[in-house]
Amino acid sequence: MPHHPAFPLASLLSGALLACACWALPAAAQSPADLPGKTVLLEVKPDPWQLRRKEVIDLVSVIVQSNYKDKAATEKFEKILRNFDQDFVSITPMEGMDLQRIYYVPMSKPADMESNLGVVAALATLGWYDALRFADESGRAEIQHNESFFLRAFTAPGSTTKDAVVAFLSSHPQEAQRAVKMGTDAARTVLSRIHYDVHWPTSYGLLRSQCALQGGKNCTRPAALPQAQWPAAFEEAVALTTRYYRDNSTPQAKK
Repeated sequence: MPHHPAFPLASLLSGALLACACWALPAAAQSPADLPGKTVLLEVKPDPWQLRRKEVIDLVSVIVQSNYKDKAATEKFEKILRNFDQDFVSITPMEGMDLQRIYYVPMSKPADMESNLGVVAALATLGWYDALRFADESGRAEIQHNESFFLRAFTAPGSTTKDAVVAFLSSHPQEAQRAVKMGTDAARTVLSRIHYDVHWPTSYGLLRSQCALQGGKNCTRPAALPQAQWPAAFEEAVALTTRYYRDNSTPQAKK
C-alpha cells in the first residue's frame, strides 16, 4: 500500500482498497445545506486544478456507490495515490489535503497520528505560502475558513479525527511539535522543485466572484506579492502552521 512521501512514516493499513468501507467524500461532493433567503449561483470557468479535484471526487463517488467493486475506478484511484506518494508537489496542497481527508487519515491507525500531522503540516505550509504570494485577503479568508484548509485533513464527515488531533496536541505536545517541524522542514526542502500551479489560490476571493457576477470570462487575478518578499512569506507560513498545530488551550510560555 502507498506511504506518505518524503517522511519516515509508519505503514498504512494493509489490504486492497476494495476491502475498505470507511471512505469519506470532501465537502464539495456533498449536497449543500438549505439556507434561508435567495441563493445566487455564480458561473466561473474552473481552473485546471479544480477540474482535476472534481474528477477525484467523482471517482471516489463511483467507487463508494459500487460498494468498492468497481475495479477500474479503484485502480485509477490507486494510481492517483501512487503518484502523490512519489511526488507530493505534483498536485496543489488543497488537492493533497483532499487525499488526506478521503484516504490517508481514515485509513491510518491511531499510532500514525504523528506521521499524519507531519504530512499535513507540509501541505499547510506550502499552501499558505502560495496563498500569501498570490491570493488577496478575501481569497485567503475563503481558503482558511470556507475550505477549512488547515483542518481539512481531519474533518471527514462522520469522523472523530478532529477530536483525536486536539487530544494528541494536548497530551503529546513534544511529539506534535516534532511532527510539525518535520512537515515545515519538508516543505522547505521541496521549494525548488514544486511543479503544481502555485497560482491555485487565485481561484478564490472577491475579484473572482465579482467577475462572475459581471459575466466575465477572463477574470483579473489579485496582484502577486513582489518576489523579494517571498522568503519572508514562507517564514510567515511556517510560523502560522507551527502555531496552528499545537495546543492553544493555554497560553504558550514566552521564550
